[in-house]
Formats: sequence, C-alpha cells, structure tokens
Amino acid sequence: MFPLAGKNFPSSSEELDEAITGALQEVFTLPTKQRAATITGGDYPSVRKLTINLDGATVSATEPPPQPKPTGKRQAGITVEQLEVSGQPIKYEQSEVDLHLKAKGVVLEFAKDKRGNPLLVLSDAREGQAEAHIRKDDLRTLVTEIATAAAKEQGVKIQEIDLDLKSEGKRSIAVDARVKARKLMVSGVVHLTGRADVDDELNATLSNLSCTGEGMIGTMAAGLLQGHLKKYDGKQFPLMAFSLGDVTLRDLKVDTKDGLKVVAKFGSA
Repeated sequence: MFPLAGKNFPSSSEELDEAITGALQEVFTLPTKQRAATITGGDYPSVRKLTINLDGATVSATEPPPQPKPTGKRQAGITVEQLEVSGQPIKYEQSEVDLHLKAKGVVLEFAKDKRGNPLLVLSDAREGQAEAHIRKDDLRTLVTEIATAAAKEQGVKIQEIDLDLKSEGKRSIAVDARVKARKLMVSGVVHLTGRADVDDELNATLSNLSCTGEGMIGTMAAGLLQGHLKKYDGKQFPLMAFSLGDVTLRDLKVDTKDGLKVVAKFGSA
C-alpha cells in the first residue's frame, strides 16, 4: 500500500508517478537526483512495470509513520505486470534495513484513509516475494541505543554488547544480549532477553523483555533498564516501508544467521 500526494486519484501514468514520488518524499530523504517512482510501458491504467527505488533513502521523521489504512469504498485503480520495490538499504537513525519486493500480475486499487488522503492499495497479485533483512550489527546498534538512553541518566556508560539471536519456530526469534556497563572505575554486566514475533504485515513485535545484573554496577544498571524496557515491550517495528495491503503471505521464513532476515511469498500462483 502506497500513500499518494494530493487529494485526487491520478488519471495518467505521469500523475501516478508524481503522486507516489511526492508522498514518499514526505517520509524519506532520497539521494540527490534519485527518483522514488518510475513507470514504464503499458497503456494507463494498465502499466507494464512500476519501480519504487528507495535505495539509500533515510527516514526523515523521528519515528517511522504509522502505516495508513484504507476506509470506505474503493475504486478501480491500475494493473501492473511487474512491480519492484527496493530499499538497499533504508536508513533509520543509526540502523539500516534492506528490503526487496518483486511481484507479477499485480492489481492496485484506489482508496482513501480516514483523513481523505488517497492511497494505492495492493489488492491482488499472481505471484510475488517480499524480503526484509536487518543485519546483526544494526540490531546491536539498536540495543546499544536503548541501553545507553536508560543508563546515561545515572552516569553509567555502556561499553560493549554481545548479541545472540535464535529462531523459535517459523515466525519468532529469541534475543539474548550481554551488556558490559561501567561507572567510574567499576564495571558490571547486564543480561537482556526478549522475543520478537513477525506478523503477516512483516512487523516485528517485541515481548517478554527483561534484564538481570551481575555485580554492583550490573545490578544497578539492570534496575534502570528494566523500567526503560517497559516502553519497548509490545512495541512494533515495521520491517517493510509500506503495507502489503490485502495480500496474504505464505511460506514465511525467519533466518538469524546474520541478524534478522524474513522472506515470504504471496499471490495466487
């Protein structure tokens, strides 16, 4: 599902190109001279290929915006023989995520959200595959940011983090982090554990977050972090930069060899 700039539905390939590009530029900062959307071939509203290029894009907002939801009656939109979306990588603060989607025989409908803003909704596809990948170094950076934000108020410095990920079933991973903390000349260790579950929209939801400490500094830091972790328990992190609309994912697989990699197929084929 893609937001569209303006208040009216596009009536040509040129207008659609401008509407998609304009909406994405409100959320992402793109590399210089890079165009977010490119439409080639076909006779509108039948399009041969639609390419969304977010390679090297940076999320402009402090937090990624919530995915829009269509309301009310939809209108016939466009058909796309080949759809490709690439973000390799998309940058958010100090972390990066790679995403790639390819689909054929795609049907996209026009809809509006509750504010009346136009949307392009992925309603059907003959075949497709979506892939999202957050590398281990970027996950380590995310954990470091969370730990540092909680510890610095008490003068505790986070020095080192060892991160371990393990698959638990097809859609879940167990997170185990060992954090070395220091205050003045004294060091300690904090042990963080948690779980992440991936849903049909390729969102990762954190749960069961907890921490324990070793040593005086580790125990103190764990007490500080435990309260801070509550802010993240149940928090959802989108692995894709857009909603997958009405399509249902199948054969979803989670790989933890190098961070968190999720691959899923969709479509009627």
